[in-house]
Amino acid sequence: MTPLDAPEPGFDDIALFDMPAPPASVRNAAHRRRLQARFLRAGRDAVDDRELLELLLSGHPEVTDAGALAAALLKVFGTAPRVLAARPDRLRSVPGLSDDVIAVLKAAEALGILMAREEVPDAVRPSFGSYDKVIEYCRTLAGHREVEEFRVLYLNRKNRLIADELLQRGTVCHTPVYPREICLRCLELQASAIIALHDHPSGCPEASRADIDMTGRLRDALKTIDVTLLDHIIVTPSAAFSFQHRGLL
Repeated sequence: MTPLDAPEPGFDDIALFDMPAPPASVRNAAHRRRLQARFLRAGRDAVDDRELLELLLSGHPEVTDAGALAAALLKVFGTAPRVLAARPDRLRSVPGLSDDVIAVLKAAEALGILMAREEVPDAVRPSFGSYDKVIEYCRTLAGHREVEEFRVLYLNRKNRLIADELLQRGTVCHTPVYPREICLRCLELQASAIIALHDHPSGCPEASRADIDMTGRLRDALKTIDVTLLDHIIVTPSAAFSFQHRGLL
């Protein structure tokens, strides 16, 4: 048979490897749809930290490869909660993160804090069974920070939360605390009680000697203006230490 007599090639005669691969944008879109479907069908337990960050980032038009960016964030910060808790200046050190994308991450953190605050009981008292919600709120606020931060929860006469504020930011193992500043802020807010809060980035929630001494000084200073130190809570990503529950107040 001469070449002119050869039959026209059919579909079965075309090797699959000769077909062009779909562009990356098409592959990424298909992967994103599969990931979204799995997450919506089975919930949080169906995805890991990288996939959860990928879902969060994939809807932003500036992000071309959400999976790679999520992996880069985890390489720097370790866990998804630590990514959300990171300061904007630290997030800017990761290539590919613009201020617009950073705002998405910080908005997700803020929504998580709002959800935790919704669970805080109307009356905040360490003796109540619902006090675990207060501790969970404290862990959401500060448990995933890279450095020590000292915060204060201000309460009114009915032990309802007025405000929670960051007072000082320190290093990985120390933050300075000034009882005078806390007393002045209590007077400004007309607070009747407070809960002190700080984190231990090391992961160990146990109070140090310095923590115990500082708590005593703060308690004594607050007494001079008739404000009660209800508790001092130390938090880590997975645990908490309550001075009240340990009998240290």
